[in-house]
Amino acid sequence: MYKVPVEIANSNIEGKGVFATQNIAKDALVWVFVAGHDITMTVDEHEALSTSEKELIDKTGYLSPWSNLWIFPPQGDPAQYTNHSNKNNLTVVYDESVSSEPNFVANRDIVAGEELTNNYHEFDQITRSKRPAWSK
Repeated sequence: MYKVPVEIANSNIEGKGVFATQNIAKDALVWVFVAGHDITMTVDEHEALSTSEKELIDKTGYLSPWSNLWIFPPQGDPAQYTNHSNKNNLTVVYDESVSSEPNFVANRDIVAGEELTNNYHEFDQITRSKRPAWSK
């Protein structure tokens, strides 16, 4: 769940993206996994899904190296639109006192209007192992 004000808008990276609506200071907590809000699913549950359901989850979620669970945002959550970039401005931090899954902090000052991006290789087992063309 985003902890800072964001908006969804057209992205130069892909389709739509998540954009800061105010300045964000370096090291600020930007996104945190919230049990009961964010959805979890076992690998077996993911495998039992239809192809179209898997494609949606694979695009909006990640397979956590911490819990070995699929984690994905619910419908309507801006996190569905967070894009990958090798020049990401959000970085993974694992702090069990905040959440049981990784959190994302600003790795530099971010200005209002800037797209918020992650490097999926930091936290997604599938992207790490398969290295799809879009993630290079």
